[in-house]
Formats: sequence, C-alpha cells, structure tokens
Amino acid sequence: MNDSKKWIEWVFLVTFVAICLIGFFNYKVDSLSIFGNSNHVSRAAKSLTDGNMIAGLENFDERLLQELIVKNLEVRNSVIAVGSSKTMLLRKRFFLEDEINFFNHSVSGATLEDYISIVGLYELIYDYLPSTIILGIDPWVFNKNNGQTRWKTLEKYYSYQLNKMSDRWEDTSIKLDVNKWKQLINYDYTVSNVVFLANLLRNDGNEFYITKTIHVDDLVREVDGSINYPYIMRFPNQEKVRASALKHGKYPVYSLEDFNSLNNQKSFEKFVDYLQASQVEVIFFLPVYHPATYDLLINNPSYNIISEVEQYLVRLAAEKDISVKGSYNPHKFNLSNKDFLDGMHGDETVTKTIFLDGL
Repeated sequence: MNDSKKWIEWVFLVTFVAICLIGFFNYKVDSLSIFGNSNHVSRAAKSLTDGNMIAGLENFDERLLQELIVKNLEVRNSVIAVGSSKTMLLRKRFFLEDEINFFNHSVSGATLEDYISIVGLYELIYDYLPSTIILGIDPWVFNKNNGQTRWKTLEKYYSYQLNKMSDRWEDTSIKLDVNKWKQLINYDYTVSNVVFLANLLRNDGNEFYITKTIHVDDLVREVDGSINYPYIMRFPNQEKVRASALKHGKYPVYSLEDFNSLNNQKSFEKFVDYLQASQVEVIFFLPVYHPATYDLLINNPSYNIISEVEQYLVRLAAEKDISVKGSYNPHKFNLSNKDFLDGMHGDETVTKTIFLDGL
C-alpha cells in the first residue's frame, strides 16, 4: 500500500515538474511573442522602420509586427494597404511617387476586424489616419464562419476603434486571457518553440537578417512592408501551380466553408462611412483567383460567396464613389497559369498591372 502511494506521489511529482519545465520553456522562448518575452519581432520592426529590408523572419505573429511597426514609425504614412497574403505583393513602386509614404500592413487571413484594428493603431497612437487606405478584400471577410481569430492580437485597438466609430465609451481594458496562458502547456506551441529554437541555433542565433537585395532565396520583407517569397514559390514550377489550382478548387476552400449568406455588411459599411467622413480616400482591391480555381469555384453553388461579394462591393463602391481595383475573376484580365504562384496567389506582375495606372 505504501509502495503504491509513493509511486503515485512520484508520478505526480514528475508530471508536475515536467509541466512546469514545459511552461517555463514556452514562456521564455515565446516564438510568437504571446507573453512579450521574445524581442526578435521588435528588432525586425525597428529594422524595417529604419529603412532596411529583412529576410528569414518566420514563425511569428504578423499582427504584433504591424503594431510594432506603427509604434516605430518616424514618418507620416499617406497611403497604407491592409489585406491578406493576397495583398502582400502590393509595392509602393508599382503605383506611387517616391515622395509619398506608403506601408503595406497586410496579414495572413485578414478580416474586417484587422482593417478596424490597423486603423485603430494609427488613431490611438498618433491621432491621425492616412489620407488613402487600400482594403484588400477577400470573400471570407463576409463569411461569419471564416474561422479567423488571429486579429485578437490587436483586440485593444479594435475595441478602441469601435468605440471611436460609435462615438461612445466602453471599458476596453484587457481582461484575463485564459487562452493566452493555456499556450504555456499547449503541444502545438511547444512544437513551434522547439522549431524556432532549432532554426535559431542553425542560423547562429539570428532570427532574421538585413539584406540589400531581394535576390536571395528567402522570404524578404521590403521597406514598404511588401514581401518576396522564397525562390520555390517566387519562381514556381508551372505544373505544380496548375495542380495547386485544381486542388484549391476541389477541396474545402480556405475560410469559405459553411457559407450561408453575406455577413458583416452593416459593420463594413459603417467602417467605410467613418473613413470617408474622416476625409480618407478608400480603395477596394479585389485580388484575383487562378483561372482554374475560379472556374471550379464559381460553378459550385457552395461557393456563391465569391460572386455575391464582388457584386456587393461593386454596387457599394458605386454608391459611395469608391475606386475598385481588380476582380476575383481572372478572365477580366486575360490571366493564365503562368501569372500565378499557386491557386490563390497571383504573382507580383498581376498586382502591378492592376495598380499601374496609379490611384
């Protein structure tokens, strides 16, 4: 009996110690800066705002990077873009003069909450808004079942901006985030931190590096926030691109599943109205789909959201005198397989062509 009790106590002690060690490891490594203990994102933001291109930065919280970039700004941005990865290839040199300050704040899986949060960043920190805001709008922005929650990194700014738009006050103090602290013993976050630490050791302790050229086989973030993918995606095999396009058109589609009807229109229109009332020029950017992907999806009733969102945005733009750049429909631009990186992302020449005539 005593032996059994000691064995149970021993197992409990070992388990408790293991959990504590894992929690301490995740807290200190903190690859996504959930607990504010990893400063590589801060250094990356500072490098960008100091006028450097950086490469190799991966496995980090993209929203946190945007917050830190805005906090480190030394110039007043006149034009900004906010969208998903499909908007990340929009570069200043495609459509703006040198003297105009521009930054691309696009983040993976961007939603309406991200748009509002980025605007909140500028208003709360600097009490101004850029004169032009380009919204890269994907169909999932209007799907309440899109499953996107990453915007919550910037929840403080989202809440602030909602209050400002509503001209009312609410307590926006941050409550205890239980899910945040659960990451201390989360398996996926532990794996993420192990991978991050391994990459760090492999790269001589450097989470990223400054580069003078985009011609390196790595993910390069330019001074204006736009990105260049590693060579395998930047210069893709055309057969693999076509296969990717067919796959994207047949399998469950990113954030478009469980669509019933358009959602978020009132909130979106309220946001647009607020920007226009603040003398901000709003531009809608609709990033194209690969032709094969588009044809498969547009003929599938499960993905009516694509055509419904485009029709809604074109109608809304006409009502509010808003310029629309691009279209989900690649056939409007005579695009083919060679113009894409995969089934979802056009290459930079697509974005450049769409914006070539300036704003």
